[in-house]
Amino acid sequence: MQLYWSANSTHKNPEYFPEPQKFDPSRFEGSGPSPYTFVPFGGGPRMCPGKEYARLEILVFMHHLVKRFKWEKVIPNEKIVVDPMPIPAKGLPVRLYPHQV
Repeated sequence: MQLYWSANSTHKNPEYFPEPQKFDPSRFEGSGPSPYTFVPFGGGPRMCPGKEYARLEILVFMHHLVKRFKWEKVIPNEKIVVDPMPIPAKGLPVRLYPHQV
C-alpha cells in the first residue's frame, strides 16, 4: 500500500485555512498556521530547491523597492503601542515616490 499526500490539498483544507480560496495574508500573522499545514516547498531532504530561489527573488525585489523609491509615512506622528514589541498602532502605511533621475 502506498500513501500519497498533496500539499495543495492541505493548503486548501478549510479546517486549517478558513475560506482557503480567499487571499488573506493576515492568516499568517501571529503564530501563523499550525505546523505542517503550510509547506509550499515541501520539506526534508527532498525540499524544493526553488525555495532558495524564491527567497532570493524577494530580497532582490525588496532591494529595488528601497533603492528606487522615496518612502513617506502616511501618518507622520502615529502612536506606538507595545504588544509585546513596539509597533505603530495602525500599521505603517507609506506612500512611495519614484526617485527623480
